[in-house]
Formats: sequence, C-alpha cells, structure tokens
Amino acid sequence: MNEKRAQILATALKLFVTNGFHATPTSKIAKEAGVATGTLFHHFKTKEELINTLYLETKGEMTQSLSTKVEEQETIKGKLRQIFFNAIHWAVNHTNHQLFYSQFSNSAFISNLTRKLGHQRFQFIYDILKQGQEKEILKPISIDLMFEAIDGTLNGITKYLIEHPEKITDEQCLESAFALYWDTLKG
Repeated sequence: MNEKRAQILATALKLFVTNGFHATPTSKIAKEAGVATGTLFHHFKTKEELINTLYLETKGEMTQSLSTKVEEQETIKGKLRQIFFNAIHWAVNHTNHQLFYSQFSNSAFISNLTRKLGHQRFQFIYDILKQGQEKEILKPISIDLMFEAIDGTLNGITKYLIEHPEKITDEQCLESAFALYWDTLKG
C-alpha cells in the first residue's frame, strides 16, 4: 500500500473514532497525516470515499483475524468458539479499528454498496451458522437475525473488555462471555 495513503487512513481512523465524522474535516486529516490536502483527494475523491474505504479495510483485517484456525476446529461449537476468541483478541489488539467498526457499522456514512461488500467478507460465518442449523445444533431462526445477535453480543463484550482491560486475562470472565455468546446461538 502507498505510504501516504496508509498514513491518511491511519490518521482518519484515529480522528473519526475520537471526533466523529462531522467534526473531522479533511483538512485536519491531511494536516495530521503530514500530507497536502490535494494528496488526500488524490487518494480519496471525497470524505465519504475515505470513510467507506476505511470501513472495508477494517472489515478485511477483522475477517482475516476472525477466520484464523477456524477450519482446524471439528465442531460447530469449536468453530464459533474460535471465531469468538479471535474477535476478542483482534478487538483488544486493534482498539481503534474495533471502536471505528462499532461506531460506523450502522452509520449513514457507509454506503449500501460498501455495507454489502463488507458483509460478504463474513460469508464464512454465515456458512457455519447454516451448517449448525442443518445439524440442529443452532436455533432455527433467520441466519441474518442470528448473525446480528452474535455481532451485537460480540460488540458489547469487546466494548466491556476495552473499558476493563484487567478482564482481558481473566479466564473465568472470558469463559462466561463465551457462554453468553453461545447461549445466543444454541438450539
């Protein structure tokens, strides 16, 4: 990735999380990124394009992390457990990305096309949920609803862990959090 483009994205991430979309002018992003405003607009035609690009790149990084070692698991519960702990580790190690995802995943600033492309990156999770339903392990409800329920649960848990970093190494807390997540899914 182009170094200036990467710097713009990293700066935008920090500023969007800290200040929100409206309170983050492109001039401030460019200044803090150490590039000319023209350079920012060379890489991103609009602020909306910038935030949509950041959203897709965040989803891409998250997806790569979430899928780690999932296929090594033999059971549906094992696969979903792996996704859960991958999500927790990713969120606490990429706090600004997690906060950005939580803050902007339902935002009007994210285009429908970007949202659709981002959602496609989670197709492997949808496939696992569908397999779990076919094996009558998971609740027989809409896969979209189930995905939203676990996404919301994970966002709540990661928010809690980010706000209470001492709990990140508390095995009992993490196991209780997984039990909450699993209870959302199991049939």
